Amino acid sequence: MLQRHLQDTYEYLFDAAHRALREGGSFAPFGAGIRKTGEEIHANVDLPVERSAPNDHITGLIAWFRADETANGLIAAGLVFDGRARNDDAAALCFHIEAANGRAVEVIVPYKRLVTEIAFDDPQISEVHPEIFTDVN
Repeated sequence: MLQRHLQDTYEYLFDAAHRALREGGSFAPFGAGIRKTGEEIHANVDLPVERSAPNDHITGLIAWFRADETANGLIAAGLVFDGRARNDDAAALCFHIEAANGRAVEVIVPYKRLVTEIAFDDPQISEVHPEIFTDVN
């Protein structure tokens, strides 16, 4: 079941990020999650984009998810930002997604902007240390 929640969170984030890219340009990092009640949530941090860096948004999102976990209980949570691939520095959607059991994955999806569409390369997936659900036993 947790695998399904991770997949649902990834698909939501990917679809929303893809829409933002199609609408022209970059976007501030944002997140999504699934509460223990089954409610799907969208998260963003209200920081002025012109005076903040993506890391400010990411730090704010992680803090927001931790607070929401305490208040409402989360099954899965994740965030996405428009970044760069590690191996060749290509433009990429970068995801960090976690399940409440402490499993965390990073998904890097390189992309190229074509005249009328965005072409995505194969995702690069790796397990990483959790940053949202850090108090898992």
